[in-house]
Amino acid sequence: MKAVILAGGKGTRLRPLTYAVPKPLLPLKQRPIIEHIMMHLKSHDIKEFIITIGYLGYQIKNYFHDGKDLGVSIKYEEERQALGTAGCLYALKDQLKKEPFIVMGGDNFTNMDITKMVQFHKEKKAAVTIALIEMSIPVDFGVVEIDKDGAVERFREKPSFDYLGATMIYCVSPEVLKYVKEGDDFAKDIFPQLMADGKKICGFKFRDLWIDIGKIDEYSKANEIAEKYL
Repeated sequence: MKAVILAGGKGTRLRPLTYAVPKPLLPLKQRPIIEHIMMHLKSHDIKEFIITIGYLGYQIKNYFHDGKDLGVSIKYEEERQALGTAGCLYALKDQLKKEPFIVMGGDNFTNMDITKMVQFHKEKKAAVTIALIEMSIPVDFGVVEIDKDGAVERFREKPSFDYLGATMIYCVSPEVLKYVKEGDDFAKDIFPQLMADGKKICGFKFRDLWIDIGKIDEYSKANEIAEKYL
């Protein structure tokens, strides 16, 4: 099974850290974020990787080369311009047409059970399975519900709202590739098209560790966790 890791972004929300280093190479406990991603996937028997690169992408290539030192195989797809979270797959159709594959953002720090997700995807015969993290948002004030006349029907003091957050971790069946065009985004373009055509999109719920390392505070949190668990 193959995995496509999206690593072409500029990481603007992590500046100044990313002025000279691409976000996927920022360290978590002395190893790059993207190396942790690949080693986690490798632990689930995924050893073939395609890394899409753009901003400072040569640094990623120079660091990992063909992946032999990590016991994996790495190929690179260079984006000369931003192609979208799904659009980058357009040039990879021939490499991904045989079996389901994983698509994962190069800033996802997680210990999610990838094997269970893939099994779930196959059992459900889904076009796409999205990894969904169970989350809760606390509210710092009271929440009031009123009727049409303004009478209070319900009052909740500082409640928490539970929801399922969509991660940038997908299991994708080859049939999806025929929908992909350069510039397409999964959420904005591909998912609506699939649903309009009656294709099945499933959600795989998990409660494991997951951090989208997009901002400085998230990067700091990921490093704190890495010190404890890696």
